Amino acid sequence: MSLIITIAIGLGTTALLWLFFRPPFGKNIVRLNTHQRIVALTYDDGPNPPYTERLLDVLAKHNVKATFFMIGKRIERHPETVNRVIAEGHQIGNHTYSHPLLGFLPPFCVQRQIERTDDLIRQHGIVEEIVFRAPMLTRFLPVAYVLAKDNRTHISCDVWSWDWTTQNPHRITETVLKKTLSSTRAGSIIVLHDGKAENKNANRSGTIEATDRIITALKRDGYQFVRLSDVNKRYSN
Repeated sequence: MSLIITIAIGLGTTALLWLFFRPPFGKNIVRLNTHQRIVALTYDDGPNPPYTERLLDVLAKHNVKATFFMIGKRIERHPETVNRVIAEGHQIGNHTYSHPLLGFLPPFCVQRQIERTDDLIRQHGIVEEIVFRAPMLTRFLPVAYVLAKDNRTHISCDVWSWDWTTQNPHRITETVLKKTLSSTRAGSIIVLHDGKAENKNANRSGTIEATDRIITALKRDGYQFVRLSDVNKRYSN
């Protein structure tokens, strides 16, 4: 009997952990819904001058648009950078107000983190739907619950640059191109960082140089670049 109880407890614990870490509800986008040769460049944890501005220069050089998932506190601190991102035609997304490990907070705190940042983004004249990405992409149960309640989608990715672990541009570029080119996946969402978690300033020179190389290589391979908001307009199946 004790063995049966132990097994039952183990199975129950596993089920609860699975529910918490991999909620079976709510929409989570990992790749764009398209068969066309496109990718989406996304940048987390900004704005972070002067590196966000330098990144914008690179994107402008290639005539490429991207999506920036911004932290609310940094939006408050650097409104002029936010305005430039918008003015140059890029999309802004919500990356919470203070970049906590969102999945371990109670739902009302999750809601507040999201709503507070939505309000800050709206103050910059954004009227369309605001895309959302949780810090560290942790769509744990409280996050999934709040998003599902509001009929809101979580934006994840299928290509990790790992540029938060290194600013070696060669390594960042190699990581992204290996994952994208070797599988030639249409609709890949690539995650890079123009800022750093916990609202710290960070040197992102390596990410900027890598972005230049990544765009050059992917264009050579026939890829186009889109904002997440472009997909339903031009690239949905």
